[in-house]
Amino acid sequence: MAKRFRLKKLINWTVQGPIVTRLIIHFLAYNMAMLFLLLLVYGIKTSLAAIAETPVSAEPMTFWQQAAPVVICMCAMMPFMIWDLVKLTNRIAGPLFRFESILKDFATSGLLRKAALREGDLLTDYQKQFNEFVESLHALYPHTKPVSKSPDAASVTVPFRQTV
Repeated sequence: MAKRFRLKKLINWTVQGPIVTRLIIHFLAYNMAMLFLLLLVYGIKTSLAAIAETPVSAEPMTFWQQAAPVVICMCAMMPFMIWDLVKLTNRIAGPLFRFESILKDFATSGLLRKAALREGDLLTDYQKQFNEFVESLHALYPHTKPVSKSPDAASVTVPFRQTV
């Protein structure tokens, strides 16, 4: 069987867009910090050479002297990048967890409630489609609708049982 390759890489910009944007911002911030550190090290080395009245490149730099700014920049920037990306992915994982718990409740109780997401969560287009599905299911099977008008209601006496 031949593999089919997905031609369209950006399927949902509302989900993938913030991730791509953050990665670009992280890449630019990392490179700006790296450039700043390299220029700082070069400036300090040049200033020290001018004070000592010696040529700037009297001796070749060792590997660790060259790599120190890179290592410092990596160690300084990585925690911020990881923290920011975890925060961003929580805006995706939170709604997925919410949808999963609603479906698990439906499987056990037979009652299907609408999904309510927090402000700032992604997957709002999926929430809209999910809630439209819930409304159509409630129209077909009224006994699946929770008694309370709130979307968090979970108590009703009649569970969902599909009859053929």
